[in-house]
Amino acid sequence: MLKVINPGILMTVQDQGRKKHRSFGVPISGVMDHYAANCANYLLGNSEKEAVIEITMGGVTLDVVEDTDISVTGGDLNGYINEKHLPMWKKLTVHSGDRLTFKGPKSGMRTYIALPGGIESPSYLGSQSVYEKAGFGKAFQKGDNIKGRQSTAAHAKSIQPMEIPTYTKEVTVRVVPSHYESSFKDSSIQYFYEKGFTIKAADRMGCQLQGHRLERKENIDILSEATTYGTIQVPAEGSPIILLADAQTTGGYPTIGTVLTEDLWRIAQLPPGGKLFFERYPLKEDLIERSSSYESIDS
Repeated sequence: MLKVINPGILMTVQDQGRKKHRSFGVPISGVMDHYAANCANYLLGNSEKEAVIEITMGGVTLDVVEDTDISVTGGDLNGYINEKHLPMWKKLTVHSGDRLTFKGPKSGMRTYIALPGGIESPSYLGSQSVYEKAGFGKAFQKGDNIKGRQSTAAHAKSIQPMEIPTYTKEVTVRVVPSHYESSFKDSSIQYFYEKGFTIKAADRMGCQLQGHRLERKENIDILSEATTYGTIQVPAEGSPIILLADAQTTGGYPTIGTVLTEDLWRIAQLPPGGKLFFERYPLKEDLIERSSSYESIDS
């Protein structure tokens, strides 16, 4: 058991999210960095479906109330056990009276803590993921207790150094073009894929980008349609917004593309002021169309 002394900016329980309720307007939510969260569970022999603790940016202090095993993965938020640096990406045994602190980002934005057997917390629509706007649980507060479902971890495993991500302040992610791409001016599409953007602000709902204004050929919005984690919307003023885990399920802004699922963790770990570049990742049909065009030119 852990006791919350200081919850920091945001500390919540998250799992794989609610994946069968988007037709009712319920966001998926869940962990922002699936790879790091899955590794935290893997290290303790948990199923990847088990809930973990997600810490955003640090400022967190936890006291160990009972001896337990834990694992800590994700961004390095300058963690300590008592006065010693906290080892990450491995199983740890902590003892009653120990104090865990996460002072603030050294690299990355989000850290994940797994406990043996997962986290004890209420489930809403089949998921323990906290989404406060809908009343699905609450962020941790001072004095809260955090309990694992088992006393010790079983079948603990290890992760090789080459499997541990490097979190930087400049990343490139792949983007599947939207069917609205043609509604943007050619010069704006060229800039989008060549120049990059800066993270202006971000939370669990979305990431606002700052850079060259993306212009449309006609300044009109669209009828609302489905969005997902990774959809890149472009409001009329031209600054892209990447929708993240807690974002709405529909939107009325034209979209320029969607970030590949495999690359979303990079955005989740990118701090404000970080640099983001996009790489066009065409769909199979687009590749076939391009190939046909090249054949026509050759002939």
